[in-house]
Amino acid sequence: MKQRFCVAAAFATAIAATAMVSIPYATCFVPSPINIQPHHGPVPIARPNRMSSSLHMMSSIHTPRKLLVVGGGIGGLSSAFDAKHNLRPEDEVTVVSDRECFQFTPSNPWVSTRMRTPEDISISLTEILPRHKINFVNSKATRLDPGRQTLKLENGETLDYDYLIIATGPRLAFDEVPGANKYPVSVCTTPHASHAAIEVDKLQEDPGPVVVGSMQGSSCFGPAYEFGLLLHSELYKRGGTKLVEQCPMTFVTPEPYIGHLGLKGAGESQRILETILKKKGIAYYDNCKINKVTSGHVSITKVDESKTMNLPCKLSMLIPPFRGHHVWEKVKGLTDDKGMIKVNDFQQSTTYPNIFGVGVCVSIPPVEKTLVPTGPPKTGYMIESQGTAAVKNIRIMIDHSEKHKEEDEEAYPQVELRNRPLLMGLCITDFGSDGAIFLTQPQYPPRRTDVTISGKLGTLAKIAFEKYFLHKIESGDTDPYYEKYMLHLIGVDRVTSKKQQG
Repeated sequence: MKQRFCVAAAFATAIAATAMVSIPYATCFVPSPINIQPHHGPVPIARPNRMSSSLHMMSSIHTPRKLLVVGGGIGGLSSAFDAKHNLRPEDEVTVVSDRECFQFTPSNPWVSTRMRTPEDISISLTEILPRHKINFVNSKATRLDPGRQTLKLENGETLDYDYLIIATGPRLAFDEVPGANKYPVSVCTTPHASHAAIEVDKLQEDPGPVVVGSMQGSSCFGPAYEFGLLLHSELYKRGGTKLVEQCPMTFVTPEPYIGHLGLKGAGESQRILETILKKKGIAYYDNCKINKVTSGHVSITKVDESKTMNLPCKLSMLIPPFRGHHVWEKVKGLTDDKGMIKVNDFQQSTTYPNIFGVGVCVSIPPVEKTLVPTGPPKTGYMIESQGTAAVKNIRIMIDHSEKHKEEDEEAYPQVELRNRPLLMGLCITDFGSDGAIFLTQPQYPPRRTDVTISGKLGTLAKIAFEKYFLHKIESGDTDPYYEKYMLHLIGVDRVTSKKQQG
C-alpha cells in the first residue's frame, strides 16, 4: 500500500501534464455533456422504503436510508466510496457482488502476457469494504422488484433498499458470433486473461498465426490494440525475431479506420496506430464483420469491399460486444433493447426515480453511426464521474424527502436534480516498448481536448495509473483532493451542476 501511495499524487500530476500538452492555458471551462436520455423539468421524488424506515418517520430525527450498490468493479466501488463521503453518517451503504475480489480490469492485458499475476491486481472486498463501514454481500442478483424496492440474491437473501445503483458491468455477448464463445481468448475479465496467458505459453511452444481484434458492435477497442502489441513484444522477448516471424499477426476491427476507437478518433490516433502496426509488421483490416471462429481460422467480411476472407490462426483474441445482464432485462422499462440501463442526464433511471445506473451497463448512444456497428467506449474516469453524479443526486433526493417528511406523500413537491457527469474519454495503454494516452474532453464532439500522445510516457502512465487506482480502492477515497485539484486546474471535473443551455 505504501508503494501505491507514493505514486498516487504523481499520477494525478502526470495526467494533468498530459492534458496540458494540448491545452494552451488552463481555465475552468466546463463543456456541455451529451444528453443521454433528455429530461426536462423536475423528477419524481423517491419514497423511503416503508419496511426499513416507518418507525423512524414518527420521530423528529433523520430517517436513515439504505443505498444498495450492485457491482464490485470500478463503477460499483467508486459509487459506494463516494456514498460514504457524500451521504449522511446514519445512511447505510451495501455492496452486492458475485465476485469476492475487486480486480483492476485495465491491467488484464498485462495478466495475459504474464507481466502481472491476478493477485497483483486484486483486492479482497470482504476485507476492504467493512474497513470503510460498507456492508458487503458476496452473491449474484437474481430478481429485482422496483415496486417493493427489493433485490433477491442467489444465496436466498432478499435485500430491501431506498435507493439502488446498478453498476454490474456488461454481459459479454460472445454468443452473437458462431464459435466465439469457444475458441478465442479474451482479456475482458481477469480469469479470461489468466486463461489467455496459458494459451500464449502454448503459442510459444507451438507457433502459428495470430488474429487479434474486436467483433462488430463492440465498444472497447483499446484493449484489443494493447493485447496485440503487448503479445508482439512478448513474443520477441521470448524468442526474438524468429518467434515473431513464426507467429504472423493480423488485426481486425469494425472501426471505419484504425484508431477510430469508437470516438471518431482522438487527435492523431489513426496515424499513430497505423504507423505502429506497420512498423511491427502487423497486417490489419478495418470495417470488418466477424462471421465465424474455429480452432484454425477466423472468417471475416470486409464490408466496405464486400470481401470475405478466412484468416488462419493458432491463437485468436477477440473483444465481444457488450450487452446488459438478463436480471435487469426482466424489469419492465428499465433497459433498452440490448439490456443496458436507460438513464437520463443525472444517471437516474428513466422509469424508476430511485434507481440509478453507472458504468458499462448503462445505455449511451454511439459517437457516430458507422458502416459496421461500433459502440462508444466507457473508460474508468467516465465511469467514476457517473458514480459521483448518481450519489450526489441521491443526496439531493434524501435531503428533499427529509425536508418534506411530515407532509402527506401526495403533497410532496418534485425534486430538481442538478448533477450531471462530464463524459471525458481517457484511455492509457502499454504497447510493450512504448504506449499511448488517448484523451478526449468531452467524449462527444465538439471537444475542447482531442489528443493522442505516444511513447514511453504511455507505459509509465499506465503503471502509475494501476498503482494509483488500487491505492484509491484501499484508502476508500476515489476522488482524493490532489486529483480533484490538479484536474480542476485544467478544466477537468467529474460532474457539473450547471444548467444546460438550450
